[in-house]
Amino acid sequence: MIMENSLSRRQLIKTGAAATFVAGTQLFVGVPALADYAAGPTMRRNASTMAENDPILRGYRRAIRAMRLLPNNNPCSWFYQAAIHGTTDPANLPSWNTCHTDPAFFWAWHRMYLYFFERIVRKQSGMYDWAIPYWDWGNPAERALPAPFRVTTDAQLFDASRDAGVNAGTPLSASLGTSVTSAMTLLDYFNTQSSVNGPHGSVHGAVSGNMCCVVTAALDPIFYLHHAHVDRLWNLWLAQGGGRSSPVGNTTWRNTTYTFFDECCEPVSLKGCDVLRAALQLSYAYEGEPPQVNQYCPRIFNPAVLEVAILALSRRPLVLERIPVRVPLIPPEARNAVPRLRETVRMRERNVALQIRNVEADRAPEISWEVHVGPRGTAPNERTLIGIFALFGAGIKDRAHHYHPAEFVFPLGRVLRDLDPATLEVTFVPVSGLDRGRRAETVQPRAPVRIGEVAIIVDAPMPQPPRDEQERLRREEEQR
Repeated sequence: MIMENSLSRRQLIKTGAAATFVAGTQLFVGVPALADYAAGPTMRRNASTMAENDPILRGYRRAIRAMRLLPNNNPCSWFYQAAIHGTTDPANLPSWNTCHTDPAFFWAWHRMYLYFFERIVRKQSGMYDWAIPYWDWGNPAERALPAPFRVTTDAQLFDASRDAGVNAGTPLSASLGTSVTSAMTLLDYFNTQSSVNGPHGSVHGAVSGNMCCVVTAALDPIFYLHHAHVDRLWNLWLAQGGGRSSPVGNTTWRNTTYTFFDECCEPVSLKGCDVLRAALQLSYAYEGEPPQVNQYCPRIFNPAVLEVAILALSRRPLVLERIPVRVPLIPPEARNAVPRLRETVRMRERNVALQIRNVEADRAPEISWEVHVGPRGTAPNERTLIGIFALFGAGIKDRAHHYHPAEFVFPLGRVLRDLDPATLEVTFVPVSGLDRGRRAETVQPRAPVRIGEVAIIVDAPMPQPPRDEQERLRREEEQR
């Protein structure tokens, strides 16, 4: 069926023409804006439940094959799309190396990137309703690489550069799920991003090969499924309520623009306000997710900038290498912070979190570190684990395009409720990021990691935009 360029998705739905498309995956004829073709939001499905011959994976293979045949300087080519995320190619064409340049945009930049990649795949695959699947590596039952991506004879989905164990079905570490669960308890958007960024980087390092490093990661087809799950976590975090909000009051976040390329290989720009509502603005949803939270950028909303409340701070540098490193949770110079810390832990509308800042290495370490908090001398175990992190884009000094000091945040509420904070210590344990069962690991980072600051901070909800204006903006959108 040939679609007219002037027929929008909303018009299709109103006229009933869209009903002819709902029955299943369809091929399309024509070129115009493919995001308008789907009857309602397309569904990003769980890759771990897909068979090798699933229509979505067949379409992905067709698109990868077609995109790899395009010249590297074609914005719709596989190479060019990967180079937007990162590359060492000296050509430095428009939009290359624009990922991981500002930590404030970790979630938003990747949402924009995946959205236009998805549109390109729709055109190159010939499937108007193609949607990126997601790999839920935090789910204990789905930590192994999805089976269709492990078929060695699949020239499109298989990447031989990955860790051999991962390609053979070795699950990733169970610590990833613990880290995600912890991150979801945070209330501040930027703190939560920093927390999710930890296991995100660990997945990159564990899969290894092209995925190991920001300048090659997007060459691996699993990259986009990995980041679809990271994007899904944004929706799941907001859906919990409790004051959680995207940073619509942050002027820089609202107005910073990034440029990508659409399915016609033409430059297009988006900013944070354009990607707040995945289903309504970008026409996609995730399989099984709760109703999406629809927020709007207010026309005038300039809340006071809230400084992060620091309860305790140590600037004694730490160096992480191949053996665990232990430090007191409360540094000696901050003992007077203990009463305030205990008081904050009891507050339901606040969280207490561990923040590590100015984290860097001279090159990619390619391993992860688990973070444990427990009584002095306690061996790290499942109960003391509060998160996992790895340096991926941020913090790696030999990647000039992407370098800025990294930071990570780990909620402390669970371990502080019943324990005296003055008796606790933090332990950083080097790990591969793979599931080794109960076997001890001996891993060697390719470069030591330096931590400049360790702080205990208060995590609180961001200021909320006025509800009456949010409702007015919602009605205006419905009437368009």
